[in-house]
Amino acid sequence: MAAPLRAAASRGTTPPPSRAMRAALASLQGIFAVYKPPDVPWKLLRDTVETQLLRDLNSLKWPAPRQHVRFLPGTVEGKDGKELTITVSQVPVLADHPLVSGPIFTNLKIGAGHLLDKRSSGVFLLGAGHGNKLLTDWYNAHLTRAYTVRGLFGKATDDFSDRGKLIEKTTFEHITREQLERILSVIQGSNQKALLQPPPSPCFLPPRRHRPPKEHKEPNGSQPICFSKSPANPRQWNVKRSMGSDHQQPLWRSMLVSVLVAVFLLWCVLRPETEIDRILESTIQEGALAQETAAPPPGQEKP
Repeated sequence: MAAPLRAAASRGTTPPPSRAMRAALASLQGIFAVYKPPDVPWKLLRDTVETQLLRDLNSLKWPAPRQHVRFLPGTVEGKDGKELTITVSQVPVLADHPLVSGPIFTNLKIGAGHLLDKRSSGVFLLGAGHGNKLLTDWYNAHLTRAYTVRGLFGKATDDFSDRGKLIEKTTFEHITREQLERILSVIQGSNQKALLQPPPSPCFLPPRRHRPPKEHKEPNGSQPICFSKSPANPRQWNVKRSMGSDHQQPLWRSMLVSVLVAVFLLWCVLRPETEIDRILESTIQEGALAQETAAPPPGQEKP
């Protein structure tokens, strides 16, 4: 029973932080940047920073332990030999000791502004306290970011990285700066074009695009209307345009809906009879029989 009681006491009797600890904790507010080395996951870096901050906070001066009054037994020399006495004294509470209560600060709210790949290195933005809310504003501001990409000519790997398996090797003396800039400009243009395009539809059917109606010039009211050139001419108007050209559905979509409906109807007709069908059939027959018995004969109608 000693271990559970000691664990409960360490959780419930943690002393409050001292003034120096509270001041240090209040100063951990805002956004700060750290350097992320390559081959280090971003979560491991964030946890390392949090661990170091917690260690520094808990290493500050602890509050003075509470004092309890204890009656300590003792012995004194008397006439008849040693006599037992009780002495009143103040002793510190062992539950307030760091080895018993554990650290005062166990976690901090540290947020990451952006995520970096494991192999990438650079500035990693972190937030503490109210800085976590500022990270959201910083992300929505869409500030300009600069990335440096390094590559090696003449070698090709299976995963397009410098650590992949080498699958091809060739010369690169023919590559010039002008050719490289031309290719980079094409890549940049394609990326900008992809940013301006709407996201693809999750459905397999392409989205319907509304086409604005064509503008028709109003004829002059002082002149007669030529029927052969008007939109009401049968050569220009047909049934397909009765609902407007923008409402016309493609043929493959109508065929797809028709085939799906036909397959569903065939399944309803050819599927095997189940217990639910028998129950519904008996219920319908009982209802029809009850209506026939309740109805009067044709020659004996009620007055």
